[in-house]
Amino acid sequence: MPSEIDLLQSLDDEPRTPSTVDVRRAITDGRRRRRIRRGVGYASAAAVTVLAVAGASLAGGRMNQAPSHTAATTARPKAPYKIPGTAGWRAPAASPPTSCTLNRLPVPDNEPQALVSGADPAGRYIVGRTYPKRGSYQAVIWHDGKVRKANLPGNEEESLRDVNSKGTAVGWSYAGKPVPYVYRDGKVSKLPGVKNGSANAINDAGAILGDDDSGKAILVWPSATAKPFRLPLPAGTSGAEAGDIDEDGTVVGTLNDKQPYVWFPDGTHRELAMPSLDGSPVTEAHVFTIHNGWATGVATKDLNGNGTAGAGGGIGSVRWNVRTGETQVFDQFLVRASTANAHGWQVGTDHQGRAVFMAGTATVTLPDLYAHQKDDLQNIATTVSDDGRTIAGQSDDATTAIQAVVWRCQ
Repeated sequence: MPSEIDLLQSLDDEPRTPSTVDVRRAITDGRRRRRIRRGVGYASAAAVTVLAVAGASLAGGRMNQAPSHTAATTARPKAPYKIPGTAGWRAPAASPPTSCTLNRLPVPDNEPQALVSGADPAGRYIVGRTYPKRGSYQAVIWHDGKVRKANLPGNEEESLRDVNSKGTAVGWSYAGKPVPYVYRDGKVSKLPGVKNGSANAINDAGAILGDDDSGKAILVWPSATAKPFRLPLPAGTSGAEAGDIDEDGTVVGTLNDKQPYVWFPDGTHRELAMPSLDGSPVTEAHVFTIHNGWATGVATKDLNGNGTAGAGGGIGSVRWNVRTGETQVFDQFLVRASTANAHGWQVGTDHQGRAVFMAGTATVTLPDLYAHQKDDLQNIATTVSDDGRTIAGQSDDATTAIQAVVWRCQ
């Protein structure tokens, strides 16, 4: 029987066959593994999401504090590994914005639809893709508001997933199977060491996180030219999904389709704490992003076979502090937050289908590109800069076509 996570998988932006529209991150389970999935249309995706969250008992307008992690004894791998990163990196001082304005990002050749999939910590580089025509894709990169095509090889689907402050971007293209690529200095190169797989994330030190498409390995490329190594997995692990890589080299991912996990640069690794929903433990959780120790994901418990919550069940957006063990659940987001920045400020989509920015207890609703229709999924905030001044994502225009947008905040 499908779980809530299985239903949300079908909304991911890497379908098994090419899709025409992407409802990136805010309504999906957000898996960044490139397991090419079945595509669905934008309207039907929203409908499935409503099904998945209908009847869910969330945190009731509050943040639930789960105990610090005690689940796993910290383990060391048999062989030491080194994940490149900036040791001791900390967030620059900043105060959260209180208002934002919306602008469309330019697209090549007046292409009809576009979206954002990632950005560097300063928000100067943004990556995504456009849809030149039905069933076709074009990876793009924006730098200080100017757009450029990134011509990834392949004849079906392609996407850049992340970019660092040097403008080096990573992603994949699909030609029968996904292939991982890096884009730097205007050139595209296949990542070495694997025939098929994906590249999901990159930090400023140039370390790249991804997989080999087996569903059983999480890979780190120390650089764009180095062969990858596998991160160690606990005994009994049957599946592993790459999540994200932090500036100091910390990596997060999900094991066995239910257990959030973290690998530290010193070679230690452990489970992340399972949060609580309405005072009781969840049955599974997934972690997708990390920045400056703040990790984000989603947790579920007690779901029916159709993916909806039964009596006492629920779905919640989770934020972990991997340094302190603190775990919090938020009910302000539709399924989950898209990401958190260096201060733990989060962006995503609320239950009315509007893009939102949240810092502490303060929430800013971001402007729409077109008049918002109540309860319609029209806006997704995908990335947020460390100073909170640049938020990027997608918004529907008057024809309901998705457009890549940036919110400038102050």
